[in-house]
Amino acid sequence: MENILSTTQYFIFVNATSFVAILGGLVLWAGFFLMGLISRRYEQVYGIDTHWLLQMIAPAGVCLYLSIQSIASLRHQNMGAVELWTGYTLMMWSAVLCLWGANRFFRLFKQLEQEQV
Repeated sequence: MENILSTTQYFIFVNATSFVAILGGLVLWAGFFLMGLISRRYEQVYGIDTHWLLQMIAPAGVCLYLSIQSIASLRHQNMGAVELWTGYTLMMWSAVLCLWGANRFFRLFKQLEQEQV
């Protein structure tokens, strides 16, 4: 069986896209982790519960999904059915918890804004 992609095309369409996906996931994780740190500071200053620890732990699903994807990529294989379901489930729960934490933090800002007016 002959290769469909040349070496350059394989690098662009397989290796580079995997690298960019991993980099994007890490940036996403870092953003939510930073939001958790900021939320912790607001809780310390205003004494209002922000659930900052959950906001810092919730993006771990992104990192776990990236780990599963990276291992499959390093083995030069596609993710299997179990890996896909595990990774997507972790990513879904991570997204739901991050959304909940961001909503909680947004409500805190609204509450503080109403107190200042």
